[in-house]
Amino acid sequence: MAAVLWVTAFAVMTGACGGGDSPSPPAAAGVPVRAVRTSDLAAGPAAPASDMPNPYADAPGAEVDGRQLYQSLNCGGCHGGAGGGGIGPPLADAKWIYGGSDANIYASVVQGRPNGMPSYGPMLTGEPVWKLAAYVRTFSEHAGEEGTDE
Repeated sequence: MAAVLWVTAFAVMTGACGGGDSPSPPAAAGVPVRAVRTSDLAAGPAAPASDMPNPYADAPGAEVDGRQLYQSLNCGGCHGGAGGGGIGPPLADAKWIYGGSDANIYASVVQGRPNGMPSYGPMLTGEPVWKLAAYVRTFSEHAGEEGTDE
């Protein structure tokens, strides 16, 4: 009697699962499917800033305007008055965490950086940021000269 119950149970179970009449798997079974991109967001570090030149790099008065902005935003509170660093990384050297080009400086100011650098993008973009980048670049251009803050 137990054998009859076993055979009946096996027949019911295989029939419920489709038995041996299941269709063959598609030809691509086991081959990974490529991810479908639904946005431009991606994990990992941000893409490097473009090499867009600073339109105010050599403009008369740009560094003066940039210096005024550096002071009014209290950038020196973190990076030092002469860019020597403090709470934030130094700007008066050639080692830049996020790149030292004007475009990288612009991106850092507008987008902010993890663990401390606020984003000024909501209130500041365009010409003033380029002028600020022109001023900040003067710190690293004079790195190593006597009297600079390293």
